[in-house]
Amino acid sequence: MTAKKAQYQFLLINFFAIVLILAAARYSLLSWSALGVLATANIFLFGLTLYLFRRTLRSFSDPNPQASIRAIMSGFMIKFFSLALASLLYILYMKKEVSLPALGLSAVLYVLYAVAEIRALLLLLKSTDHG
Repeated sequence: MTAKKAQYQFLLINFFAIVLILAAARYSLLSWSALGVLATANIFLFGLTLYLFRRTLRSFSDPNPQASIRAIMSGFMIKFFSLALASLLYILYMKKEVSLPALGLSAVLYVLYAVAEIRALLLLLKSTDHG
């Protein structure tokens, strides 16, 4: 696997998430505010995943072998706590009108992006040329 191929996988996840959000809007499966939350979470996670992927990819050239593992784990934690903080702010702002399906689907998006990123990074770490 190459770094470009991994980034295309992130773009593919983003594309399918947008298509599903538009389909949910078309068939009125979720409220408009829930769709907005879901679209915002998708764009946020996509951008954060790309940034953290590139940052971790640069750590592979570090002579310290633990640097890449630290970068993978810190990226995982940054993404998790960023989404948790965004969810908390959404809950505090919306109070009683919180959309639980939007929060649940945002968590599913987090898992998809995290699995794709970690899988790609571990495959790149195993390769001889490091992407």
